[in-house]
Amino acid sequence: MKKTLFILSIFLTLNLFGQKSDIEHLINQVAKFEIPENFEYYYLVSKSLEQEIINDSLKNYQIRELKMVDEDFPEYFINVQPKKETINWKNYNLNESKLVSGEYNYNHTFSPPQTKKIKFVKYNIDLKTYDSLIENKEPYTLIIKKKWLWNKNRIWNNKKLYADFVENWKIDDKNNPEETVYYHFSKPIFSENKKYAILSVFKKRRCNGNGFTGLYRNDNGIWKKLMEFNQVESKTVSTHISCEEIKMVDYE
Repeated sequence: MKKTLFILSIFLTLNLFGQKSDIEHLINQVAKFEIPENFEYYYLVSKSLEQEIINDSLKNYQIRELKMVDEDFPEYFINVQPKKETINWKNYNLNESKLVSGEYNYNHTFSPPQTKKIKFVKYNIDLKTYDSLIENKEPYTLIIKKKWLWNKNRIWNNKKLYADFVENWKIDDKNNPEETVYYHFSKPIFSENKKYAILSVFKKRRCNGNGFTGLYRNDNGIWKKLMEFNQVESKTVSTHISCEEIKMVDYE
C-alpha cells in the first residue's frame, strides 16, 4: 500500500512539473510576440485572468485551413468549457516579467497608476548628478528641478513648475514605456495531445486597454497564434477632464 502511494505521489509530482513547464514555455513565447521590442521587461499582474469561454464558432473555411495543416485538429477544443480557476504567476519562471505589486501601483491593482511620486532637487543641480538620479530612480517617480522659493505643494499655481512637471511626466512615459501598460494572462488550456492551447491576453493602460483569446498551435516547439476570438476593448472616461490629463502626485 505504501509503495503504491509512493509511486502515485511521484506520478502526480511529475505531472504537475510537466504542466508547469508547458505553461512557462507557452507564456514566454506569447510574451515575446506581444511585448514590444523596445521593452526591457514587462509588468505582469500576478493573479491570472479567468479563462473565458469562446462563444464564437469556427467557420467552415477556418476548419478547412486548420485541417490542411493538421487533419486531426480537434474542432471541439475551441468551445471547451474552461474551469473557473486562477493561478499566481509568482510560482512560474516567466522571462523578463516583473509582477505588479502594491508598492508602486497604490490602489490601482490592474492598471498603471495615475499617480507618480515626485522627488524635488535643486534647480541648479549638476547635470551629471541629475542624469544619474534619472537613471537610477524608482518606477513611477519624477525627478523635478525646483527653485528654493517655489512651493512644492502648489505645483498647479506655478506656471513654470507645472510646465516642468507635465514635461517630465511625458518624458518619463517615453523613456520608460514598460511602466505604461500592465499585462494579464489567463491560465492556458491545452488540448489532450498538447499541440493546441487557448490563452487570453489583456493589455491594460492608464486610460484604455485591449485583449483577446487566442488559439495557438505548437509546431516543433514553437507556439504560433492561429486566430483570435473574444476581442475586447476598455476605455476610462471622466465627465470633467480627459483621462490622459489626469496626473496625480505623491510627494516623496
